[in-house]
Amino acid sequence: MKHRSLLLSLLSLVVAPALLAQGPGKQSSFAGKRVLFIGIDGCRADAVTAAMARGMAPQMKGLSEGENGLISLKCYAGGEIGTPTYQPTVSGPGWTSLLTGVWINQHGVKDNRFIGGRLQAYAHFMRRIKETQPKSFCASFADWPPIHDYIADGSRVGDKEFLDVKFTAVPDAKRHFIDNPEKDIEVRDAALKTLREQNPDALFVYFGSVDEFGHGAIDERGSFSPENVIYLNAISHVDSHIGELIRAMRARPQFAEEDWLVFITTDHGGRGNAHGGDSDMERNIWLIANGTHLPRERLLHAPVPQTALVPMIYKHLGISQKPEWTPEPPKPPPAAEPTKQ
Repeated sequence: MKHRSLLLSLLSLVVAPALLAQGPGKQSSFAGKRVLFIGIDGCRADAVTAAMARGMAPQMKGLSEGENGLISLKCYAGGEIGTPTYQPTVSGPGWTSLLTGVWINQHGVKDNRFIGGRLQAYAHFMRRIKETQPKSFCASFADWPPIHDYIADGSRVGDKEFLDVKFTAVPDAKRHFIDNPEKDIEVRDAALKTLREQNPDALFVYFGSVDEFGHGAIDERGSFSPENVIYLNAISHVDSHIGELIRAMRARPQFAEEDWLVFITTDHGGRGNAHGGDSDMERNIWLIANGTHLPRERLLHAPVPQTALVPMIYKHLGISQKPEWTPEPPKPPPAAEPTKQ
């Protein structure tokens, strides 16, 4: 299971008071172009499609099959096996790759401890948004604290906050994360408040309970399997949260003038009650996308690494990726000369 710090407060909400959202509709930093990125931890690809087929995930199914929507089942986690990009299928490297757009050979995050991470050089995509448009409004909501403590805060330059809203709900490890579904609800409600009351340019919303059901942490009968009804029920609950977020987005008073790109994906799959290996069940992931200018042929017919999402976000917002955002990865030290006998 993912490591969670017990030293954090149970709930934290950070709002940058000096940074106020611009207007609704096209009165935004990116002329109405906006991003809603939803992450479901540990949601195996064949399980999400099974939930959709059984009517247990109608919101994701509707979004993928609706106008401008699609589901790609050619996505993958874990980098390229046998190359420096190879990384374990665990949350630390997975979410770092999803939020920075680079693999382990660049971001340096090997596991859930985040030791050796190079987030200053390979930063969270919302820091790049802020660098491009300082008046933009970026918000992040999660109930796995490392999303904020390591990936977001590790990307900050000094004490300069780039998230206008940073909401963290912390499940209780002493209770074996049994309250994780409740924390997902807190995450959902905080994100709904921002969608309804602010004018965000980019939101990231993370739900952690599906992974915990896969691990059997919340219910020992759970597992990462499309045949496990407990796991599918967990996906169904998160699907209902997604439906509320989508309805709130579409209910915005000038939604018709806004151009939203919606991504929903996961960091890894699972096998039995675990993950981290190289099996298809762990590496194969999925992407639901909805937007007016998606590269549909590529997403539907070509392999899609989880590092591809951030560049698509930049393109949607009209941001030109700068060379210094993805510099050459550090080279390993040269091998030591053999000692002469």
